[in-house]
Amino acid sequence: MPLPKKIDIRSEIHNGKFTRNRDVIVDAIAQYEGKEVTLSIKRFYKKRSNDQNAYYFAVIVEHWRNLLREEWGEVLTKDQVHEFLKQNLSFEEKVDEETGELIFNPINGRPIVKQKSTTSNNTWDQEEYHKAARDLAFEMFNYEIPLPDKELKATY
Repeated sequence: MPLPKKIDIRSEIHNGKFTRNRDVIVDAIAQYEGKEVTLSIKRFYKKRSNDQNAYYFAVIVEHWRNLLREEWGEVLTKDQVHEFLKQNLSFEEKVDEETGELIFNPINGRPIVKQKSTTSNNTWDQEEYHKAARDLAFEMFNYEIPLPDKELKATY
């Protein structure tokens, strides 16, 4: 059976030791016996929250809909604005694994990108995505999208 490229195991560290799923960690390490590996440890964050999702669609997307209508004359649905934001803010550039260099489209000279879904964002990633959407509105149109506020509603 081929080795998996990546194994994700959730655990906790107390006093410098893994306290959960230790046997799974040991089994995962054993699978790579004799192989060179890269070990990454990152903090676990919960999946994006319902409040974050509500803020995104009710405030960020609505403000972007209004901006695109006023600035460019584009009348877009919420889903179209969401796709526009993902296309411009939620992607990964493809990299040649041997050289570490970006891979460029030979026709238009732009880096090849793969759009990422926001559904797998954790709370931290989603906040970063929200910030990027607010920053883009400011950079493009000198417009400030309000920060989250449960009392604030976008009305047009």
